[in-house]
Amino acid sequence: MFEKTLTAPRAKPPSKDSYLKQADALRDLARRTRRLIQDMMNESDQRRLERHVEELEDSASRLEKSAVEAKTG
Repeated sequence: MFEKTLTAPRAKPPSKDSYLKQADALRDLARRTRRLIQDMMNESDQRRLERHVEELEDSASRLEKSAVEAKTG
């Protein structure tokens, strides 16, 4: 008799839409963070948040590039 080997189910790769939704959420967070920076008095906090905004924008850009390569769905 042949035994059936158990394998983990294959996860579907993320779709173009899911990448774009994630990128949009990151860009929205970056916009809200920029507005918050304007109200802050402490310069070191402002710089820290500005770096965070840059990281969010970079992540969103990478997701958008991944969306170009992803399948529609």
